[in-house]
Amino acid sequence: MKSTYKILINLLACIFVFSSCNSGNDNKKELSDNEILEIIESHRPSKGAILPGDFKNRIGATHVGGKYYFTEEPYIIEGCKKLHDMGYGVAKLWFYKDVGGYPYNSEWNLSKDITLKELASHPYYKACFDMDFKTFVLNVGGAGVNTTDETATKEEQEIYELTKYLLDEYKDREMEFVLANWEGDWIMRGGTGDNARWSRKSGELVQAVDGDRRTVLVPSDSLQRINNMQKWFTARQNGVEKARMENPNSKCKVYHAVEANKVMDSMNGIPGIVNYVLPGIKVDMVSWSCYDALSTTGIDNGLMLYKGISYIKENMNPTEYMKGQKKVFLGEIGIPEQRYPGLMEEDKIVKNWDTYVAVCLAQDVPYLVHWELYCNEPKDEALRSLNDVRKTDEMRGFWLIRPDGTLSYAAKYFNGLLQ
Repeated sequence: MKSTYKILINLLACIFVFSSCNSGNDNKKELSDNEILEIIESHRPSKGAILPGDFKNRIGATHVGGKYYFTEEPYIIEGCKKLHDMGYGVAKLWFYKDVGGYPYNSEWNLSKDITLKELASHPYYKACFDMDFKTFVLNVGGAGVNTTDETATKEEQEIYELTKYLLDEYKDREMEFVLANWEGDWIMRGGTGDNARWSRKSGELVQAVDGDRRTVLVPSDSLQRINNMQKWFTARQNGVEKARMENPNSKCKVYHAVEANKVMDSMNGIPGIVNYVLPGIKVDMVSWSCYDALSTTGIDNGLMLYKGISYIKENMNPTEYMKGQKKVFLGEIGIPEQRYPGLMEEDKIVKNWDTYVAVCLAQDVPYLVHWELYCNEPKDEALRSLNDVRKTDEMRGFWLIRPDGTLSYAAKYFNGLLQ
């Protein structure tokens, strides 16, 4: 009974804050689609839009789980060196105690009881953190939707100890760490299969690249899931804030971000991270793994991406540490250059990247994180779990560098901006 009461209190808080956010925007003129498109067009780099002076520190890529490598160095270090040499200021890494995403040429030798603080001091991570990146986004695992009061307390302490270590270890260097989760809506829904494709309509069909899939009704325990996610994010945020209060003079900054990935669903009323979880918590930043707003058929006008960022800003409550700034970044965005029949030509891919960068400039997005450095998705799903080195024509094309060593269309476009 006590648990049910707590869930209802949290839900009422969500509704109250959400209503407050909406009422606070009643007096703002809502932009029409044409006005948004004009804004995007005016921010296109290809049309002469001026890039901010710190653009290098706003763009980067993820390095994890790629199916090929080029040197004999430990895989995680090789990737970070490649990113650094290409001129990117942001590196996103998986920061899990199971380091399966970095297998090649690596001997991790991790204790089964290793803490996040100890993981950060591992020679491989230390070598990466010592490189001259402005920002590291770390994808940190945790209890997620299964969070309890006990696990929340433990996780808050572990995040606190990690943050404290980072603030002290890099206290003389102006850099940032952003501690984030992997795609939060999938975590809340318990996976990525058909049972995670929530809907308000029973038996509704949705289009999918690999065939039609049926959605399922929002489950009856969705309020409990929402409550657990809020508890999880709050614990992580509290851990970061406690460490920051103890070390206010560190030049290094550590932030906590919540990542969502089904923003379009939330905009359509399906319970999700943005419309039900964010309004009931405070957080430094929000990350969006934004494939749900990207076109898979051809040229994208950027409208959904722009609207999604605005929607997240409307629903988030920044911590006092952020001084009123609502920072939403693209924690994962990629165009698979060898997957979608209508989106394989270089001119179409470059046009879409120009649109997505324009949206980021128009919305003052602090980071755009490309998925990814080396592609992790073979065309044949059966090859995903293997650590064999794959060839260029075997991959879907989420890359900056192809297995044959050539630069992708995205990398060439980004190089032009960085230069």
